Amino acid sequence: MRKALTVVGILATLAFGTATLFQRAEAAFTTCTYKCICSVPYRCCTTNGVTSCKPAPNGPLQCPQVAC
Repeated sequence: MRKALTVVGILATLAFGTATLFQRAEAAFTTCTYKCICSVPYRCCTTNGVTSCKPAPNGPLQCPQVAC
């Protein structure tokens, strides 16, 4: 019984470690830029070819007022 619990513990540790490595690898392939969209600064990040943008009102851009 004790041996089985040890094996389960080792497998759980390996699974957690592998998941952590994949998360770090994914973060390495993420690039972020700031863009002005309809006079609002956005932070756009691309991970594995997929781009997502979120408003970034405290970002480094000062966007000009334009009509959308």
